[in-house]
Amino acid sequence: MQNHPDPQTTIQLGAGKSRLLQVTAGSTLIHSSGALTVTGTPLWLGELVFSPCTRLEPGQAHVIAQDGWITLKAGPRTEAVCLIYPKQALSQVWREAARTLLKRYLQIAGIRLRRAKTASLG
Repeated sequence: MQNHPDPQTTIQLGAGKSRLLQVTAGSTLIHSSGALTVTGTPLWLGELVFSPCTRLEPGQAHVIAQDGWITLKAGPRTEAVCLIYPKQALSQVWREAARTLLKRYLQIAGIRLRRAKTASLG
């Protein structure tokens, strides 16, 4: 078993393998490849104990609802890879995403500006 990983730690699971992790509420799991099932911390539902399960496809994210232990399980035929960002590191993730989007926007705007100048000259 492993305690909550450092920010942006990559978790790799072989086909059909699983891993138990201790996480804090608000942490974000970003799934990058393969099939992955996240089984959350057990909850009381009336008089029954219930463990919520979420299936993730590549590119999907999942925010952990409460502190506790979760299980990550790879699909039976493919290995799974995901990143886990603790709650406090999430603002860093959003800053990086905003920076990437801004850079891409400026690239597109520069291309359009060059095309407009070329069209006006030609």
